[in-house]
Amino acid sequence: MAMYVIVIIVALIGGVGTVLVGLSKENAKQNHEYESKAKENISKIVLFYLIAIIAFIIMWVLIVD
Repeated sequence: MAMYVIVIIVALIGGVGTVLVGLSKENAKQNHEYESKAKENISKIVLFYLIAIIAFIIMWVLIVD
């Protein structure tokens, strides 16, 4: 059970960190095209994390039951 909690926490930290880096003003300053591509890339990454978390929850429910 503790391993599941650790995996979820790590995934959430990774997701939040990804979004923070993606929205960072420092990144936008270094690459002028970054702003236009950032929103698309962030939405893809967030979607990936959501799918991964949903898949994990489904597997967890199937294993625990």
